Amino acid sequence: SAASFSLAGTPPGTGCATVSSSTDTDGDGAPDLATYTFALPACSFTGFRGGTLEVTGTVDISDPTPSSADFAYQATLHDLLFAFTGPQGNLSFTALRNGTRVLTGNAAGAALSNQITVVRTFPLGEQATVTHNLLLTFTPAQGESLALGQPLPNGTFEKSGTFTWVRGSVTRTFAVTTVSPLVWDASCTTDRKITSGEIHATLSDGGYLKTVWTGCGVDPVRTFVPAGS
Repeated sequence: SAASFSLAGTPPGTGCATVSSSTDTDGDGAPDLATYTFALPACSFTGFRGGTLEVTGTVDISDPTPSSADFAYQATLHDLLFAFTGPQGNLSFTALRNGTRVLTGNAAGAALSNQITVVRTFPLGEQATVTHNLLLTFTPAQGESLALGQPLPNGTFEKSGTFTWVRGSVTRTFAVTTVSPLVWDASCTTDRKITSGEIHATLSDGGYLKTVWTGCGVDPVRTFVPAGS
């Protein structure tokens, strides 16, 4: 989640995309309206996880407040397809994304809403669809503040909302809550800068997926807790 939390309007990994406009009236890093178009062969990358990644589709980046310099931006994804061909066929997949992400905030904090639907296909098994309706907030630590174009300072993340997973005739909806805020350590030298915190994704029967972070550079531990445990 933190990886997608940005204080700039440009989506990551856009070096191969063509861009319709660079106009940024208020100079806050979010273009007034720019369409990033991903197409082949420019957006084909060899060596990704030992295989090939192809990216196609478009992303519209817009500034909801084009005459006021702030953190606000909206990203709208249109059939943004990641197609990975792995060195072993059973590791290949596609992920097709549609929907919006909207960032709001100021120096005292920011919030990123995520209404994205992802359709995944695999060589084996039926395709799966995940629909997100999530809100991720970031609050700087005491004495810290957010600044345009700067990395996130020390602070905490909290996540809430729902996501629904569908495969064939099986549907599962999870309610997401933050049990303990996720502590972001800006001094951590890896890309896994969350050092503590806990999130639950709970099913209607009370069973839940528990995700716990324990330290800088350490992947979180995920555990499913059955209902009634």
